[in-house]
Amino acid sequence: MPFQDAAAERRKQLAAQLLRGEEVMVTQQGAIRSADEHDGNEVAITVPEGKLAAASLYWYERDPELLQGEVEAMQHFFPQFRRDRLPDGRMSWLGSLASGVPGSHRLWHLQVVYDHDHPHNDSYGGSINVYPIEPDLASIEAELGEPIPHTLRHQGSGELSICTVEAGAFRRSRNHSSTAASSLAWAAKWIAAFELWMLGELSSRDFAGHRI
Repeated sequence: MPFQDAAAERRKQLAAQLLRGEEVMVTQQGAIRSADEHDGNEVAITVPEGKLAAASLYWYERDPELLQGEVEAMQHFFPQFRRDRLPDGRMSWLGSLASGVPGSHRLWHLQVVYDHDHPHNDSYGGSINVYPIEPDLASIEAELGEPIPHTLRHQGSGELSICTVEAGAFRRSRNHSSTAASSLAWAAKWIAAFELWMLGELSSRDFAGHRI
């Protein structure tokens, strides 16, 4: 067999061994040997059966227990929201809320988006963002000619999200409602304040100064 063919065949054998997760021997130089290939005079350490662990970028694959807690809490508190996955792999929820404020008939269509490295509290608002799809806050802000209190403008996209919680108040606990459900609860509080502001029941100063 030509040298190149032999090398190609050896690579195929190694790939098959690794995919099967079978026991292998590793020499001092790092070469992989099967048990029947190992020379007894060669120093080598045995790696037992088992496949390589697949590291995942996505928190919901790394921590299925946390994911289950998120799903259960959302199904309990906000069953009208459905789970979705963005093209970049981030997990999100889509659904609607109504403020129930007398005189307000607006339906808020929201998208709740987790950061890749959820959960964390190292940024203002934590690792979950709540984006209003409809109404469009940017358009309302342009019409008003003043910033909408307690919103965050995201770099790159320029989108406005509802600031649902201060970083210091962000809590991760499997014994409480999920962080997604908690974020939506804060968003509902913000929506009520926003609607009261639009109806003239809250001044801009009161809205901006209120601990949403």
